[in-house]
Amino acid sequence: MNCLPRDDTKFKAGKSRPVVVNLVSVLLVLILSLCSFESLAGSCGRPINVLEGKWAEHRKDEFIVQYANEGKHVLEADTASANDGVPDVVADAVTQLVALREMLSLLGFRLPLDSPRYREQGASHVLLRFRNLQRLNGRAFDEVRRLPTGECVLIIEVTSRYRSGNLTPAHEYFHQVQNGYTPFKRPWFYEGSARWSETILGKSVVAPQAPPEEDSDLQALWSRSYSAVSVWYGLIRLCDRQPSVIDVPDHLRAYRYRDGRPVLLDLQVPGHGYIRQVLESLETLGDQVTREQGLIRHRWPEKAQRDHRHDAAIWNTVRTTGKCS
Repeated sequence: MNCLPRDDTKFKAGKSRPVVVNLVSVLLVLILSLCSFESLAGSCGRPINVLEGKWAEHRKDEFIVQYANEGKHVLEADTASANDGVPDVVADAVTQLVALREMLSLLGFRLPLDSPRYREQGASHVLLRFRNLQRLNGRAFDEVRRLPTGECVLIIEVTSRYRSGNLTPAHEYFHQVQNGYTPFKRPWFYEGSARWSETILGKSVVAPQAPPEEDSDLQALWSRSYSAVSVWYGLIRLCDRQPSVIDVPDHLRAYRYRDGRPVLLDLQVPGHGYIRQVLESLETLGDQVTREQGLIRHRWPEKAQRDHRHDAAIWNTVRTTGKCS
């Protein structure tokens, strides 16, 4: 919408002029208020929580990495073998994220910053923070936050105990891909398919498990989390239409960690077409549930995102996608 008043407004002479001027003034205030509201609606309102300690920052493309040089969140492995002074684990995590982003684009997935959910919130970067997460290896947050610089970011966090080559950054980034498609966070779907995503850069070492048919077996699946990945591989075996071997460009094959190890371990990504179609179908299901339950699109409460009552609908969508449709 055009938020500027016309500059060719003409007023008639006479007693009616003050009334016209007043009306124009009121309309101008309303228009500017509406524009301000639209601007605020498209930006991230809440600032990011500031963590204790002395922090440093490293940037590459849309990725921002923050890591502590001292305090409770300090990196355990802080060796920097390059002249730039950036710790190897930080540089390697960024290389992993860039490689995964390019592979996802190659495979036709929509990246989180390109999703309607995060575009309307003004997200421009993905922030990776290394911090002391106790027993957790990593986690992803689905809400956009504002940095002191004013930039709006999606946040993923990885343990300060991180070691180069571990696929936790890639796993957490894939959660943001999921969040960009669909609001559902049921662990058997959310964590199970995120475990599958690790095969994009790594090797598939999971034995497929046949999808359950009996109600009791379904209930057991819906109570699982990371271990549900074996059923996802069973679904891929039944439902995927795409070849596993990918024609990967040379520049992607050339990605290396600082110690020389390749980032991309093989050229096979079984199930990429099927998983992408599942996410697209769950986006449609999410919009349907939004309308039926009177929720706000892209603003579901966390409780609704994790509600077990969505299991049957999610499963029906999963079982009727790809060759299984």
